[in-house]
Amino acid sequence: MTRTVFLFVFATLMPRLASAQEFAEPPLTPIAPVEPRPFDDRAPPEVAQDPLPEASTVRFSVGPALRVASIATDGGLVAAADIGSGPAGVRLAGAWVRVGSDVGLAEYQAELFIDFGAERRLRPILGAGAGVARLGSAASDGSTRISTYGIGILRGTVEYLLPVERADARVGLDAMAGVPAVQGKDAEDASPWLLFSARVGVGF
Repeated sequence: MTRTVFLFVFATLMPRLASAQEFAEPPLTPIAPVEPRPFDDRAPPEVAQDPLPEASTVRFSVGPALRVASIATDGGLVAAADIGSGPAGVRLAGAWVRVGSDVGLAEYQAELFIDFGAERRLRPILGAGAGVARLGSAASDGSTRISTYGIGILRGTVEYLLPVERADARVGLDAMAGVPAVQGKDAEDASPWLLFSARVGVGF
């Protein structure tokens, strides 16, 4: 009887002793509290871009040209010098289309321009000015007559700054309207014309 009571008491208390021993021991290392990270409201760093070369003061360019007029559509050559490193400047240019023929054109112009993309690679440009044009026409006797006109100029251009290291190199597309405003004494009436050109240039 005594043995049975002892076994019963031992079986009853043994799980409680084991449980107390399991949960009574403190952890080997203290658990450090997790501190919240501070909020960083700074803007993310900007991705580095290729720096634009310093704008040159004088740029020369040359390329083919196409004149579209009521009397003829002919090809030729255009050359230009742009002066100014800022968003505004001066352009001196000349165009030659079938010079020496009965519909030849030699045009010399000066204009002011505004560069709307002075801090970008793609640059829309608007220019206006005046010039002198010598335009050929066929006379009634079969000879060629050269007439001189004072013309007004309106130009729209898109230039792209080439990724050439340390060089202000550009390609450009021009669309220019020439309107005869003043004509010589013996000159015939002339209609306006359009002059399209594609240029490659470099600055100094």
